[in-house]
Amino acid sequence: MSSDYVALVYAVLAALVAVPWLAAMHARRRSRECSAFASRLDEFAAAVRRERRALAIEDSLMEAAAELGIPERPSFEYLRELTQPEPELLADSAQRLALRLKRRVAFTRKMLARTASGRRRAALAATAPAFLMLCMQAAGVAVPLPAQVVLVVLEAAGCWLVWRLARVGV
Repeated sequence: MSSDYVALVYAVLAALVAVPWLAAMHARRRSRECSAFASRLDEFAAAVRRERRALAIEDSLMEAAAELGIPERPSFEYLRELTQPEPELLADSAQRLALRLKRRVAFTRKMLARTASGRRRAALAATAPAFLMLCMQAAGVAVPLPAQVVLVVLEAAGCWLVWRLARVGV
């Protein structure tokens, strides 16, 4: 068996093991962005209450909401499009959206923290068969191609399950 083929198999296995870790990293980054957006909404609500008049919502704030894919965004956009919204209504809706986002972020972070040890153990378990196969090849034992294919398929299934675990949705 060629060493290029073996290197390809190990690269595929490493990529499969890395996918759940990358998904968890993405969830943490998205959580930070949502938290920053919620803080900006709180600041906006405080400014509306302080000024006692309806302020224009910044376009950058709405663009950030669109990028984050916040499901409550259309109702907030509707409020933005009103000609003369009540200042208290605008401030309350911004504050409620910020509170909802903060709760969602807290739950996401809690679930990521609770599943971290399981993801770590799953990554170690996923590398064990590949490490065993590598040791067998180093000892001169040829690992047949069907066994390598089965290993990659099983690794893909296991890593898909761990990836699902890392994708915390609220």
